[in-house]
Amino acid sequence: MPAENLASTLPASVQNKLLKILASKAQRAGEYCLAFDPAKFPISLRTLYPHFSSYALEIGCGWGEYTRAYAQAHPDTLVVALEKKLARVMASSRTQRSEGISNIRYLVLDLAWFFDGVFAEDQFDAVTINFPDPWPKARHHKHRFVSPDFAESLSCITRPGARLTFATDNYPYAREAMQTFEASAHWQNAVAPWIAVGDIAGRPRSYFETLHRQEGAPIYFLQYDKK
Repeated sequence: MPAENLASTLPASVQNKLLKILASKAQRAGEYCLAFDPAKFPISLRTLYPHFSSYALEIGCGWGEYTRAYAQAHPDTLVVALEKKLARVMASSRTQRSEGISNIRYLVLDLAWFFDGVFAEDQFDAVTINFPDPWPKARHHKHRFVSPDFAESLSCITRPGARLTFATDNYPYAREAMQTFEASAHWQNAVAPWIAVGDIAGRPRSYFETLHRQEGAPIYFLQYDKK
């Protein structure tokens, strides 16, 4: 069972409770949040929002600094931002509204519980995984969501040539993620095999990246293209 489908291992009554909680959070998150309705999954963004020229997925948008900057720099791209904490989505939505940004949609979602089947195939031209929780203690590594199954899931919802960017300040997690994507038949390192970079020119910085850099932590960016 893929780690990103942990909810399916729970009793049906618990699954239904989780679904209701996520549906309620989506309603509370405001007009920029996608409804969490399994009856309407998989979501076809290209059908719902056909006037955009490209579609980008951000996993772990936090307070949305990177999300909003990226969306403003790419007005023809619909940015779908996944974040498990409702307060962060609500805060980013308020700022988005005040800044007049119209090309961001959120989904309140914890990838540890739901992911497969949420989006239709061949949706995204870019995927960004922004500083996921590294769960640094060995006994917690099972909570990391980057896995061969996850790499396979991402390949299903992306188009050929889609760029995947994984960002972390945690070297063991960067190494583990690199091992996963280098071994995948669907992803090819955009720089060179087994190479990460410390910065990407022109890339907006999130609150967490800025904080890590101020603390002197090295940043690791893995970049892969969908074959």
